[in-house]
Amino acid sequence: HARPGAADDLIAQRLAEEYQALAILHAQPRPGDYLDCIYRREKPGGRWLYDREETLFGPVDPADAALVEELAAVFAALAPHPDQCTIYAPLAVGCHVDHQVVRQAAMQLLEASYEVLFYEDYPYVVRDRAGLPAALERFKTSGGWRPRPVVLSRQDLDCKIAAVAAYASQLGVLFGTDGVAAPQDVSGALDGFARFTARETDSGRFAERLWTVTQAA
Repeated sequence: HARPGAADDLIAQRLAEEYQALAILHAQPRPGDYLDCIYRREKPGGRWLYDREETLFGPVDPADAALVEELAAVFAALAPHPDQCTIYAPLAVGCHVDHQVVRQAAMQLLEASYEVLFYEDYPYVVRDRAGLPAALERFKTSGGWRPRPVVLSRQDLDCKIAAVAAYASQLGVLFGTDGVAAPQDVSGALDGFARFTARETDSGRFAERLWTVTQAA
């Protein structure tokens, strides 16, 4: 908990970065009073839910079950008509517990007849090529998974790169060497990944891949 820096300062910085990224995407923020996993404590008692590096990529703590339910309810309240919206959620490649929590909440909406599309978590999907098939296998569904490639224009990709670059406090960890990342590191990595996905899915010059659940017969 000491390594990331002072909690209040870091949370404020991350929130500012979030607003900047959403502005680039012309998206409207709907902030909630939720903490990153490293700052969550069990109530009552105050036990840290995730107090070691390895716990960040392990099973979701049972104390987070209430958070999953709350998030599912919040998402449903923001989009009360399942047939009029699409929910985008992380597939939880890499097993980061925050991604798993959101995925579990999204699965509840899927069961409530919402259209939910799951995206491949970057950078975990490229750090370990076995991560994607492992995630699809780990989070099995009754009907199975189906890929849905999305072709990106150069403008789409540049906008995505700019939005990612807004998260300045995280770039060193995600894209850098020895904790330092230059702008070209970000653009080069995301450009390369979009080209790779396009080749892998036969989807134009640039692409990303979403996943949807095929309903069981």
